[in-house]
Amino acid sequence: MKIIDFYINDTPANDKDLVLCLGFYDGLHLGHQHLIQKALDEGYPVGVMTFDLAPAFLLGKKENYSLTSTFDKADFLEDMGVKFLYLMHFDKETLKVTKDEFIDRVLKPLNPRKIFVGEDYNFGVGGEGDADYLRRFFDVEVVPLQKIDNVKISSKKIRQLVEAGEMEQASKLLGRPYRISGLVVEGFGNGRKLNFPTANLELNYTYVFPKEGVYMGYAYFLNRKRKAMICVGTHPTVNQLLKPIIEVHIIDFNEVLYGREIYVDFVSYIRDVMPFASLDELREQLLKDEEKVKNTLQ
Repeated sequence: MKIIDFYINDTPANDKDLVLCLGFYDGLHLGHQHLIQKALDEGYPVGVMTFDLAPAFLLGKKENYSLTSTFDKADFLEDMGVKFLYLMHFDKETLKVTKDEFIDRVLKPLNPRKIFVGEDYNFGVGGEGDADYLRRFFDVEVVPLQKIDNVKISSKKIRQLVEAGEMEQASKLLGRPYRISGLVVEGFGNGRKLNFPTANLELNYTYVFPKEGVYMGYAYFLNRKRKAMICVGTHPTVNQLLKPIIEVHIIDFNEVLYGREIYVDFVSYIRDVMPFASLDELREQLLKDEEKVKNTLQ
C-alpha cells in the first residue's frame, strides 16, 4: 500500500481509476471494514482518505486520544487490500475550508470514479456538506451504519468500552482485540524481584487509555505471539506512581526487550488493581492471575 501525505494546497493529482473512501476511521471497526469492503468489491484500486488529526480535537471537543494510530490504520488497511492511504494534514486553516473548497481542492484532483461514505459523513466548515451534496459532483454510495446486538458500531462507543475495561465488548465492535503499541523501557525492576518481570511500555501514540486493572491478552514481538498479563495502574503496593502506566508480563518468557517495540492485545479484564499488605501477598495474587491466563487463553 502506498501512503501519500499531503496538505490541502498540494493535493496529488490522480488520472487512474480510483474508488475513494472518506472518513476518519478511528479504530477501523467492523462498520468501517464493511464500508471499505464494499468499495473493494467494485473491483478497482481503493484509496482511503483520512486526516492525521481528528477534526474534533482541533475544535476542542475532545482530547487527542484515539483507538488507532496512523501506523495502526496503515497496517490494517494494507491487510484488507487497500492500495492507497491519502493522509491529509489537518490544522486550523483546514477547519475553515468550505464544502465547495474541499471538493475543488481535494476531491476533484483525486478524481475518484466513485466515493463511499457512511450515512453520518459530513465535510466542510461546520460540517455543512453531506453525501447528498457530494452527489452533485460524484458517484456516491452511502453505507448504512452497522449494528451488533442492537448496538450501533461507533468509535465513540468503543472508546467508552475501553475506558470501562469492557474489552470483550470492545472486541465485538472492533472485530479484533483492542491493540496498543509502545517501546519497552526500563522500570523499577520490582516485577523481576517477584519473579514476574514486566515490559514497561512507553506508548508511541496518544491511545485511549484502558481502565486501571489487570488484563489477560497477547504480546507480539520479534515475530512471536505470547500469552500475557497486562497491568494498567500505579502499582500501589510498592513505589506508587502519580499516573497509571502499562506493564506487560509475558508468560514463560524471561528475555530482555529494552528498546524494542511490542504490540499488546487486550482480551479481557481479570481484576482491579489493589494494594497488598506485603510483597508475598502480591506475588501470591500474581501467581493466581498467571494461572488464569494460562488456562483461559489458547
